[in-house]
Amino acid sequence: MLATPGCERRSRLVATGVDLDSLAVSLGGEEVGQSPFALARSAQFEARLKSQGYAELRDLIQRHLGIEVAGAVASDLASCLADRTPRLHILGPQRLGWPGGGLETDGLLVVSGETLHLVGVRTYAMVGEVADPAKVAATSRELAVEIVALRSQLPEVGRCSTRTLLVLPKNFGLSPTAAVLDVAPQVARVRALSTGLEWGGEAPEWSELRPKFGDGCPQCPMMGACAGELVEQRRVARLGSAVANVVGGTVDEALLDPPPDLGVRQRLQAMRDGRSVRRTTRRHVHLHDRPLVVVGYHLAGEPAAVLALHYGTSPEDGKLLVAAEPRDREQRLALLREFAADLSSYVEEFAAVEPIVRRDMTVVECAVDAPQLITPNSATAQWLTDLLARYLRGSEDLAAQHLSWFGSRRVLPGSSVTTAMTDVLTTHWATGQLPAEDVHLPSLLSWLGETVDDVPMGPIPDPHWDSGVLAPALGAPGLVTAAVSGPLATAWSATWRSLGLVRAELPEIGAHVGDRWERDRWSFTRHRERVAEGTASVAARLSGVPAFRFLHELETRTVALERQMALDDPLVMTGYLISGDALSGTVSKVDREHTLASPTGRELLRPRIWLHSDAEFGRPLGTQLWLATDPRVMVTVTAVEPGGVELLVQKGAVQRNALGRLPQIGEEVVFAPFGGEDAFPSRLPEQLPWQFGTASPDPADAPADPAADEQQITDVQATTAQVRMRNRDLPPTPGTAEGGGASE
Repeated sequence: MLATPGCERRSRLVATGVDLDSLAVSLGGEEVGQSPFALARSAQFEARLKSQGYAELRDLIQRHLGIEVAGAVASDLASCLADRTPRLHILGPQRLGWPGGGLETDGLLVVSGETLHLVGVRTYAMVGEVADPAKVAATSRELAVEIVALRSQLPEVGRCSTRTLLVLPKNFGLSPTAAVLDVAPQVARVRALSTGLEWGGEAPEWSELRPKFGDGCPQCPMMGACAGELVEQRRVARLGSAVANVVGGTVDEALLDPPPDLGVRQRLQAMRDGRSVRRTTRRHVHLHDRPLVVVGYHLAGEPAAVLALHYGTSPEDGKLLVAAEPRDREQRLALLREFAADLSSYVEEFAAVEPIVRRDMTVVECAVDAPQLITPNSATAQWLTDLLARYLRGSEDLAAQHLSWFGSRRVLPGSSVTTAMTDVLTTHWATGQLPAEDVHLPSLLSWLGETVDDVPMGPIPDPHWDSGVLAPALGAPGLVTAAVSGPLATAWSATWRSLGLVRAELPEIGAHVGDRWERDRWSFTRHRERVAEGTASVAARLSGVPAFRFLHELETRTVALERQMALDDPLVMTGYLISGDALSGTVSKVDREHTLASPTGRELLRPRIWLHSDAEFGRPLGTQLWLATDPRVMVTVTAVEPGGVELLVQKGAVQRNALGRLPQIGEEVVFAPFGGEDAFPSRLPEQLPWQFGTASPDPADAPADPAADEQQITDVQATTAQVRMRNRDLPPTPGTAEGGGASE
């Protein structure tokens, strides 16, 4: 219920004790299951914790909570709550008090004492001190419910702390690690929800209750039933709260008076027509003529246990690698070594360089082209470039460094080095389903008129397929190959079909795409130089100066990508016109000789432009706008009258030799709320904010070059130094720090 707030249907059914799983199956839904491999992994981890009287877990409790427990005991709930001695209590399945009934749990780990602390054990990994945020959020909600239930049985509510200990496997093994997780906000939400609902009573008819759709719905058993009902009724709620909060009722009613949000309009049109709607008129991503397309699976619960990889540079030359027993470390390493060798060979194909003459007339070399890695979805891209790069970092092969570089570009807006086809399709087309459903490539392609078998696209297969197909075949090479070849071939084909679709439907490319790909080529040049020097490192958790610079990079590139797409694409710019942020019209008059007196009495050339526009411009006087066809020309709004706007030129055409940039009378023009890309130097503060100042305690996450790290720390004191992250993509300018902002 916390994952789908505001859903009356789910709230009432749960509050009256209805089993949603059974109800969904009775309505034609699929029975919820869990992979046997995930269950086995969980049992192994729990067995590891139980060894030696929970010795490792007790050490983690002392290290993170500061509590030295006397020992671990199997206990009952009453004894645990009464115990004032610091001790680890292992409780079996419990039925805790809850309004309208009880809350059943599989078991609890509680640290007793004057204050009680819950210990949550989960089997998703903490890799490099970082765990999956979505899974941590789900765990936080689960622990919060248990805390509220425990507090209902305590005379002192505050005795059960909201500070919990989350215990997870470290990296790719079974060694436990932990982190303190304060779930106070989640506890407050649980309390508000539980007190605001009427618990118990007769279960209502599910169809009489109003559903509220959102991105948390795919985890709800009732998802299929609710989606089918809303589609049949053509309700806007099917598109999620982002649309339903703007318009209501049916799709047809909403489109009678469309909202001033182009993205919402496009999703409404897609749902009405049952087919995707174009967001753009041009392609805004670089697609290589010879990309490396990779699809793959790993065992559920164990991301390093690579089951199979299917990869290649054309639809006809795909190579399938299969590990008959991926839990065998030698077998999966053999598979990864072969993939690593092929990846390195692919990257080495881009060794050609070309000379570039800089403004100071010095010559530097830049890679003529750069490699491109394409996956069916973002989850596969993250698994390959982040998790497998870390897993391979102990090998002598360069593939770990290459994958790490692909990972560093994956998260940068506008970069095309690492591309997920689901992201490409959703950038250029709008669908009539939830954004959370758009991450599934077959579902996404169906909106574009493509028929694809609905199979998992990786990296985790379906739990029903795991138990029914994979589990009986595991260990037999022939059977495993036969089992995985079909689903992976479907994912492989769907990825290539997506590439072909984008190329065919969007042959025209945005003007700034080439500039962004040039940055990728400069980044590849830097990466190749670091590999040659032996200073290339594997992806690690950023902290301190690198983290500060990386966040700055993300912010500036996000803003730059938005403005570049709008300046390149009239359909994207239409969104700004509809919202009133941009201004379009016909030039009715131009005064090129208009001047203003400066404070010193000097006359300044400031031409005026009168624009006839049928659309109402509601922005205040003084609003700054830029000419879309020449973003160097900046104007301010000086007067707004019915049917017309007066603009005063402030930059870009205030010299007589630049007056040719001004539009002509009768010309149709657009003035955008932004100009060309600004150069924002990454100026470091004298003291970094607290969230950037703590270095990672994991020695494996330390920078590869200690001297470079010392220089980064020194740069914090230089408030006027212009610095940027090490993977920046432009050639350095003499007299500045490496890759300094002056080169912008």
